[in-house]
Amino acid sequence: MSAESPLTRYAARVLAAACAVLLLSPATGALAQPREPVERGNRTQEIADALMESRVHVDPAYESAFPTADQERLDGAIEASGPDLYVVAVPLTGGDAWNGEASTLATLLHDRMGGGEGHYLVYDGSTGFHGADFGPGAREAAPAHYGALTASYRTEFDGSILQQAEVAVEVALSDDPQGAYDAALRDYEEANPDLAAPGEGTTTTQDTDAGTATDSGPGPLLAVGTVVAVLLALVLALLVRNRLTARRGRRKASSITQHAAFDNADRAQLDSLMEQAERDLIEVGERLSRLDTGADLGPKARQSLREALDARAAAASVHDRMVAEGATLPDAVGVLVLLDMAEDAMENVSGGSRTAVRRLHCYANPLHGTETRDTPWREFGGTRTIHVPLCAECARAVRGRVRPVVLPDEYRGRTVPYYEVPPEDSVWAATGYGALTDDLVQRVQRGDHRASGRAR
Repeated sequence: MSAESPLTRYAARVLAAACAVLLLSPATGALAQPREPVERGNRTQEIADALMESRVHVDPAYESAFPTADQERLDGAIEASGPDLYVVAVPLTGGDAWNGEASTLATLLHDRMGGGEGHYLVYDGSTGFHGADFGPGAREAAPAHYGALTASYRTEFDGSILQQAEVAVEVALSDDPQGAYDAALRDYEEANPDLAAPGEGTTTTQDTDAGTATDSGPGPLLAVGTVVAVLLALVLALLVRNRLTARRGRRKASSITQHAAFDNADRAQLDSLMEQAERDLIEVGERLSRLDTGADLGPKARQSLREALDARAAAASVHDRMVAEGATLPDAVGVLVLLDMAEDAMENVSGGSRTAVRRLHCYANPLHGTETRDTPWREFGGTRTIHVPLCAECARAVRGRVRPVVLPDEYRGRTVPYYEVPPEDSVWAATGYGALTDDLVQRVQRGDHRASGRAR
């Protein structure tokens, strides 16, 4: 943990808690109710379907840190307690079906699962669990909200995904989630006195002489005013601190032409993709080792095994280059795409005479997944049309003559869609991450991925 991480994380949590106070107050509760968002594609429905079978859904990318046995244990605890509590851990990245936002995923899941009462603990990846509560009385009890906050404080913002999930579920299922959060916050402040919240020890909106809270007069307004003042002080302090000392770039939106805009992935998102790539490289390598030392394989299966080994080696080559020379978002996505190709080839090893598996990623943004369909995409401002695999959301966008949420790249000082980089400077643009050609692995093996850094 860096020297400035505890202060930054603490301030962020205080900011979140203070915002929760405002949202939970009677005066602002009506304004806090979000509008139902637009559907985001099949991936949300897949997770919703999985939650119908088990209250805990963990993506394979997190299974090594959140094993199946622990998933089943938490699912049993939730099932025995009764409330509609769900735990979700899937990789979240900018440009995905939920724009990398745990709150968006929670809202869409609740909509897909029929509404009503529901409580969701969604793993954010970089900051821990996000708690979202829906239904009558949810904002007052807020078990998921307080469960997520308590998990962060009890683990001092450094707990594993399993540790945080266990605490969050325990608190959410308890009789007094807010009380558990208050106790965890108090313990954290006592253990870290240098990180005490601003204003600690000052008078509050309570009547200190009588020892009771005022129910009329200016008390509620003073409470809101105090919270707002604390928020402003925290935000100002963080802005000054970041301007003076932070090296990591903050998230910013970069406009592009023709009707659409997209967010640049910030450092935290890139780090998350790199961590996922490292885990998947190890997992795929271990599975390949077991296949390679297993029973004798026929000619077709042996060929598929060679293809899987080549794809995994290509992914490792790109990853090693990023470690040595610096990571970029397109390269990190490329590693994940190549590992998906290795997965497909491994599936073909045991597929017998079945049709070979060949998934295609969304051409506009491979992070949108492989639930794609060949779609005509007419050039903006032109007459040319290409046929490329697109996810449902991107297909709707291009049919409406709107640019979809594309994967960004940096080229000659500008942020552009990755596919607009000249093919000689980007193997990803040249192949559409395998959507345009079948030789992505071979191109990476001969070193074409190294060209992606020449003209930046």
